[in-house]
Amino acid sequence: MFSLALHYLSGWAMAAADGAKKEVAEWPPHPDRVFMALAASYFETEDGDKAAERAALEWLEGLPPPLLAASGAEPRRVVTHYVPVNDPGLGGKKKIAELATAPSVKLNALKDAGLGQLPEFRSRQPRTFPVVVPHNPVVHLIWPDATPPQHCLEALRQLCRKVTHVGHSASLVRMWLDESPPPPTWVPRNGLATHRLRVPGPGRLAYLEARCNREAVIRHADLLHEIEQLKRRAKSVKGKEKKALDMERALKEDTMRKEFPNGAPASLRPEPGLWQGYGPPDVEKEQTAPGSIFDPRLVVLTLKGHRLTLRSTLKLMEALRNVVMKHCPQPVPEWVSGHTPDGRASSEPHLAFLPLPFVGREHADGRLMGVALALPRDLDPEEAAHCLNDLLRDENGLPRSIPLYDGQWFDCSVELEMRESPPWNLRSETWTGPARRWASVTPVVLDRHYDGKDKWERAAETVKTACERIGLPRPREVLLHPVSMFEGAPTSREFPPLVRKSDGGRMHHAHVVIIFDQEVEGPVLVGAGRFRGYGLCRPLYQGDGDV
Repeated sequence: MFSLALHYLSGWAMAAADGAKKEVAEWPPHPDRVFMALAASYFETEDGDKAAERAALEWLEGLPPPLLAASGAEPRRVVTHYVPVNDPGLGGKKKIAELATAPSVKLNALKDAGLGQLPEFRSRQPRTFPVVVPHNPVVHLIWPDATPPQHCLEALRQLCRKVTHVGHSASLVRMWLDESPPPPTWVPRNGLATHRLRVPGPGRLAYLEARCNREAVIRHADLLHEIEQLKRRAKSVKGKEKKALDMERALKEDTMRKEFPNGAPASLRPEPGLWQGYGPPDVEKEQTAPGSIFDPRLVVLTLKGHRLTLRSTLKLMEALRNVVMKHCPQPVPEWVSGHTPDGRASSEPHLAFLPLPFVGREHADGRLMGVALALPRDLDPEEAAHCLNDLLRDENGLPRSIPLYDGQWFDCSVELEMRESPPWNLRSETWTGPARRWASVTPVVLDRHYDGKDKWERAAETVKTACERIGLPRPREVLLHPVSMFEGAPTSREFPPLVRKSDGGRMHHAHVVIIFDQEVEGPVLVGAGRFRGYGLCRPLYQGDGDV
């Protein structure tokens, strides 16, 4: 096992997660940011065995993404500060003398001539410094299957000793190798994940070196300084001495043109490294309950903007589906659209959209707190990430605000839920169980209308078959009722009906209670409207009245 530990000495971490905007603080620290801090200690110091340090960094960049042990953190409110800019240049002696003897001079002219260097006259620009305060200021990067070669071990210790900060220069750290790290709190994930962090990869050190272009920048600055010195000396002498200085300056300028034909070399900020998904470690369950065709790891999105209730489920889910279809790589895969390439309805499991309301608690009012995407259980995680990551995250790996607009019903937005402890109704486990009893939050749409004395029994059998259709065992009992068992959920009559595509007829729906002989794992989405937010059930635990 190999582990890098860093301790934020001030108790807080300052680093921007959103690039130049600097409005969002980064936490946990990205592994690539830690690697760049080590690389900086290599580039900017002259002591130590440089060859061994380089070999150690090249070994480190070739490792797989590390596990992280990092506590939660509280972001500090971002405040705009006005800070002095770099010192302005001085005007020439002649200009300063003219201003000094002039009968009247404007203040701006004096500032341009050099008065702006005084503290009271220096201009100030707005700057922000995003900061988080971690619950524990010590962070570990852990490689459980890696052991540093002996020739790299001491070099890594030396590099750690020379690291002074991670992120902003004010974000002071102490860094060391730790042979006994704590258990990880974040582990690499394929596909869609709670967090996306930048990680180094093979060739990262060479890229940083080329991007910084340090030697060329220093060489150009030295040549430029020497040329300016020669010009200054030539002004104060005459004759042969002046001629010799001019010849030397001409040689320096010729060297400058040959070595830098395109002008001054640029030292550029590094672009982000590779992106890696991270999430909490899996918790082993004592028993495995039968599950549906849907993955229990819901992609949860928080709803912001205009307040909506469960009655807007169909309209909102339609708007969300349209956005997903629009941003999905073309042609849209069958698991997203629910249709085969020839336009027919797919017989395979596909993406479902479901509302996440405030229900099942005292004072619950049925307002929508978020929405979720239920992916097919057997979907390749890489395929899911390929289709959805660009929609859910921006270029900095942060949640993207996704606008959902309907000119009549709503104007709101959703974004990926990333809080360490989200509200109860925005947690996957709230909706996935496992449990034996389930009750509907949105009504279950029946396949057809039933008449006769036994209509409710036949309708119940339809719901049982619908459970089997999504891969669950056949329920022992199904009860239909116009009222949900959960406080805050509207009655079935208050929901707009689903319309058949074939003839435009309205389909009947009802709230249900479903009882299985054994615990099953959700999400439980049953009935004809299950891909559009209807037929959403939630675990109903004995004796609670809520969940």
